[in-house]
Amino acid sequence: MQPVLFDTDLGVDDALAIAMALNAPELDVIGLTVVSGNVSIEQGTRSALQLLELLGRDDVPVYVGAEKPLFIDRVDAVQVHGSTGLGYAELPEPSMLPVGRAVDHIIREIQKRPGELIVVAIGPLTNLALAERKSPGILNRARRVVAMGGALWCGGNITDTSEYNIYADPHALSELLQALTNLTLIPLDVTEQLTLTEGEIVAACQAHGDRWTRFVQEATQSVLEFEQAQGRAREMHLHDPAVPALLIEPSLFSMRALAIGVETEGASAGSLRVLPEESEEGMSVDCAVDVDSARAMEFLHGRVLGS
Repeated sequence: MQPVLFDTDLGVDDALAIAMALNAPELDVIGLTVVSGNVSIEQGTRSALQLLELLGRDDVPVYVGAEKPLFIDRVDAVQVHGSTGLGYAELPEPSMLPVGRAVDHIIREIQKRPGELIVVAIGPLTNLALAERKSPGILNRARRVVAMGGALWCGGNITDTSEYNIYADPHALSELLQALTNLTLIPLDVTEQLTLTEGEIVAACQAHGDRWTRFVQEATQSVLEFEQAQGRAREMHLHDPAVPALLIEPSLFSMRALAIGVETEGASAGSLRVLPEESEEGMSVDCAVDVDSARAMEFLHGRVLGS
């Protein structure tokens, strides 16, 4: 099994991605590090602990990370993910407690498993940037760093041009690019092709009727309502579950090395720039540029909505 460390800001799609990875025989999730993003660091940590207890995985430790971005004010996404980050799902108070600090844990685990550990980032990249500051070059000692974030050629999901995870801390991505981090990026161009409908969620809950599918139905309601309020269909994009899908079944995705820069200031903050290959600015990033959406959704249905 491939050892994986998840860095998360605990939203609804984060929860689906984490559960998918925890149940994947191909992956060994060795811990969750929490970062401020969709919800506050306190709420995200609590929700991470609750999720692990729901899944019966109290063997997976949780570490507390950055409570705010590197330089800018914090922006949340509770209007999408609900005040807890878990939509309308209500879970018992956790009996587990966090066991340490995220940045130190990221550094320590990479040092223990050089060239082996995959770091998965499904929230703002603050914790990773702080780890790189504290131990320069540490992320390049991981097997790879795979992040969900950004928009290459499509529109954004928080501004016209910016995706939330990058917008929430654009300076963090900028620092990782400057550090020449071995980065793989899965942007909205791909994840917005991976769509789960309300009907599919309801059908899975009716078919299985277990705690997990009931949780999925309750948690996703806030996302479905948000989409409907924006004049769109009651469905959700599987942004974060695309990351474990790439790790488990890479043939689903088309990859391309692109020179990437990021805007950190002004109205375009968080926007990615795809630069000419010969540009001295930016850094080569392995980007997912397309996905076999039919095959990918068949794969994700079984992994996300399975009993």
